[in-house]
Amino acid sequence: MLGELWQLISNDVFNLLITIISFIIIIFVKKIKNIYETKVTDETKRNVIKTVVKAVEQIYYDLSGSEKLQKAKENIVNMLNEKDITISELELDMMIEDVCNSIRKGIIENE
Repeated sequence: MLGELWQLISNDVFNLLITIISFIIIIFVKKIKNIYETKVTDETKRNVIKTVVKAVEQIYYDLSGSEKLQKAKENIVNMLNEKDITISELELDMMIEDVCNSIRKGIIENE
């Protein structure tokens, strides 16, 4: 009788442990997935912005700086939308400025 009770309790404890461990694994995998997706999205944004800024400099060389900026923003947003990636206005401005500074310093030129 006591042995049967212990077996029932140990089965319940074992099932509870399996459930808890599964839950922890699921949370861990989701966290890793989110980190990976954020990294890939940020890298994609940077690559698109870098490509568009360099292209706008070459294609629209006769436009003023503000006109080039507007062309770059339009093209960046369109390219990112095609990839189902959204970008805020602030993030767009900051990343364009970062890429432009890198180009001016010659950091991106050889990439």
